[in-house]
Amino acid sequence: MPGSDRRQAVTPLPRIYLLLLLTIVLWGGSPVAGKLVVRELPPVTVGVLRYGAASLILFALFGRRLPAWREIARRERWLLVSVGVLGTFLNHLAFYGGLVLAPASHGAILSPTTSPIWIMLLAARFGGEKITRAQIVGIAHCVVGVVLVASPSISAVAVTGRVLLGDALLLLSGLAWGAYSFLTKVAMRRLSAMATLAYGMVIGSVLLVPVALLERPWVSLAGASLEAWGSLLYVTVAATLLAAFWWSLAIQHMGAARTSVFGNLTPVFGVLLSWGVLGERLTPLQLFGGILTLIGVWVCQGPTIMQAAWRQARVRLVGAALPEPENQ
Repeated sequence: MPGSDRRQAVTPLPRIYLLLLLTIVLWGGSPVAGKLVVRELPPVTVGVLRYGAASLILFALFGRRLPAWREIARRERWLLVSVGVLGTFLNHLAFYGGLVLAPASHGAILSPTTSPIWIMLLAARFGGEKITRAQIVGIAHCVVGVVLVASPSISAVAVTGRVLLGDALLLLSGLAWGAYSFLTKVAMRRLSAMATLAYGMVIGSVLLVPVALLERPWVSLAGASLEAWGSLLYVTVAATLLAAFWWSLAIQHMGAARTSVFGNLTPVFGVLLSWGVLGERLTPLQLFGGILTLIGVWVCQGPTIMQAAWRQARVRLVGAALPEPENQ
């Protein structure tokens, strides 16, 4: 459907922030789940199953609300192809290829830390979004905080040529995701967030199929454990369907640059989930790094905007708890 969904224009800002935080929590667990999957299934095959299943679910649930391909203008079609190539095809190949070669902790750190910088630069250069001094200061806080969060994990891993190649692929994944997020903002000027996401996944899945066939995945699929299938279900429903849609919704309402800063929280939540779920030790340095990253996100978003959103959320909560008295 040309034109964005008008109902999304009235989404309250506190709800957008809440959905963004839930997105980052889900993405924080994605590298761990992805690492479990690629231990048993070929990485490109994982992409076909992940995005293929996600796109089928979207079209099954919301197909009537989505425009037919022939109804989409040629310019928007090329945008959707670019979204599929960058966000699904290239991002998946680079990220999961990196996970095969490097530890999962690197996946939780390198890609989400670099992608906000690329998004901000692309949005400023081609999208007219202004980079403020507060955003530069906030990004600097985030980078330092993420380095502090990551340093105990990275220092525990021997640096080899295999790991360096994996890290390079993860950095490429960050660049692909940054370009994808910017083009998503452009596409949603004429299309809804749901249409942009659904068609991007379909296009990316189709491009992944020929590469997946080279992996000869049928033997691995037959012997995969319940743990692998459960991890695949997580990255498909939680990290792909829900998180990607909420991310697109936030970009539509807040812009690519401001939304991208929240990506810096992914390593923080990844470490916290490792501590809470897996019992890994959390050092004071990591705690300080997490606090510094939170401060950076606050500065980038703008304290005035964040405070206004907080006041709006409190008003809504109080209003829900204290309904208007009935007329006597």
